[in-house]
Amino acid sequence: MVEEMTYGMILFSFVLHHAIFRALPGRDDDACRAKSCYISHFHCTITIVSSVAYWFVNPVYLTSPEFMVNGPTGSQSEWMRLTVAYSIGYFANDLLLIILHPCVGGADMIAHHIIIGGFFFLGLIDRCCTPYHFLFMIEEISTPFLNLRWQYREKKEGTIYQFCQLMFAVTFFLSRILVGTGFVWLSGVRVLPGFIAAQPSLLRRVHLASQLAACTLSRGLNLFWFSKIVRIVARGGYTKRHVDESKLQ
Repeated sequence: MVEEMTYGMILFSFVLHHAIFRALPGRDDDACRAKSCYISHFHCTITIVSSVAYWFVNPVYLTSPEFMVNGPTGSQSEWMRLTVAYSIGYFANDLLLIILHPCVGGADMIAHHIIIGGFFFLGLIDRCCTPYHFLFMIEEISTPFLNLRWQYREKKEGTIYQFCQLMFAVTFFLSRILVGTGFVWLSGVRVLPGFIAAQPSLLRRVHLASQLAACTLSRGLNLFWFSKIVRIVARGGYTKRHVDESKLQ
């Protein structure tokens, strides 16, 4: 029953987000991009609230590879798996929108959705690493400010644009660098290699090593883009210059 709910959530999320896109008015490039931003806001609200709420009400054993790989039991496991499944459905819909409406995103976003969504899905199938995928969703807290920057791009001197630019940098650091990299990823790097080596199945070892490698790659990309954000803000140019939104989505 739980498995059916998990995979059903992927389909439900895909249909829901696509229906929202079709229901919103406008068909030109700017309208399609704006609609994708609204859908992103909706997705972020669900995933951020779910992830943060879990952190506050349930124990998270970052230094326990058994917990972070195999996950909790009962309703806590369902909480994580359903949230991750919901996010996979969003990625699948956004990938379709990019193919149908290239203005929504570029090749980098296609690669992002395939790689991240793919590893999320493999984690659900193999029942591994879903706690990592779930807890990394707190990083989405920076995405609404990124979207709002684009939505107010014609008013770069305005208060909203300036505020969102600054908050994007702040939340990017707090969620993706401090929490996602400094706590979640670093704890994984310390405890996972030995756990992976002890797995009796070669396929399991390869899968877990691939999950860790993909996560490490995402950390490197986050650090690279944060360095660009810091340079822009340090020059006092955050009201005039953009970080490439599509590569930070």
